[in-house]
Amino acid sequence: MIKKTIIKSVCLVTAIVFMTTGTYAAGNVTLKIDGKQVNDAVKEFNGKQYVLVDSLAGNLDGITVNKSDKSIEINTDTNRISNIINKVGPSVVGIIGKLKESSYDYSEYTDNLIFGTGVIYRSDGYIVTNAHVVKDMDTIVVVLSNSKAYKARLKAIDDSLDLAVIKIDKGGLTPAIFGDMSSVAVGQEVVAIGTPLSFNLRNSATKGIISGMNRSADGEYRFIQSDAAINGGNSGGPLVNMKGQVIGINSVKLVGFGVEGLNFSIPVDTVRYAISHFEKFGKIKRPYLGIVFSESITSQYGLPSSVEGLTVRDIEEGSDAERYDIQVDDKLVAVNGVKVNSIIDYNEEMKKYLPGDKAAFKLLRDNKQLTVNVVFGEK
Repeated sequence: MIKKTIIKSVCLVTAIVFMTTGTYAAGNVTLKIDGKQVNDAVKEFNGKQYVLVDSLAGNLDGITVNKSDKSIEINTDTNRISNIINKVGPSVVGIIGKLKESSYDYSEYTDNLIFGTGVIYRSDGYIVTNAHVVKDMDTIVVVLSNSKAYKARLKAIDDSLDLAVIKIDKGGLTPAIFGDMSSVAVGQEVVAIGTPLSFNLRNSATKGIISGMNRSADGEYRFIQSDAAINGGNSGGPLVNMKGQVIGINSVKLVGFGVEGLNFSIPVDTVRYAISHFEKFGKIKRPYLGIVFSESITSQYGLPSSVEGLTVRDIEEGSDAERYDIQVDDKLVAVNGVKVNSIIDYNEEMKKYLPGDKAAFKLLRDNKQLTVNVVFGEK
């Protein structure tokens, strides 16, 4: 198998709904949506039951409450996807450029044009995309949804996260709305938008479901897995939920004989983390100790196992780790009480820290437990 980078229906409620709560007599009727009980959603008034529209909007993707203009929008399943695409489309851009001659993929026998996708996250021209889309581009050109083109500058990039920020000199753009990972779950419908295979296919949309969470996909951080079709050129484009919110940046697909629908997106929480660091520091500022870890074979393959922790395989000479009581063959079981069983677990936990921060490492040595307090350095 080859890893390849790739550049509810609305519930019809018969009760009348209100935008705001009022004074009602308590009713005995409960509201359940997809089997989940919604508390304080039903009110009784003059012997009739009323459902609060805020409760519905918070639990059904097809209902939107806009309190600023006192409007309620209900999208049926027929129009829901097209409405989402229309909403997100202006925030999605095509990215095209020529390969640098120094690039491994450069060929004197082709035009060396490469392309991908990006997402506007600030109205003043800031765009997030994949690192692998732009890192080898000699000149970066961004094409908006209205087909107008602008030269872009690379502002920040991180290969490990496969994320980059580029900037065009254009204001008044429509930034995408980022979603919340806490509400993302397996089985939810999603839409992928991007530039697959040809630049003439900009802002193509495909629909699928979230197939899995916290996937490795041979990367250093966790991914969202979906079966929404993505192809070369989709890299850097958004994975969108049914509220039109970006929950991921499409990054990787697996291809091979008999392999279908294995597509992976960088979760929006990781995207927020990267953007925050890029804007504060101009790069990802990672905590560093100089410890080289190895994980168990069961962790590598995602097998159930009673084996705990990461094994200290090596300690870099002259590194910060040499100052602490950490030895080769120790097992790191937890960081500040958070268990780590894989290198991805460790990398994800390190997103919480900066150089100079302190943490308690719970270690196992010769079947005995010890705690070592460390202060992270910076590489």
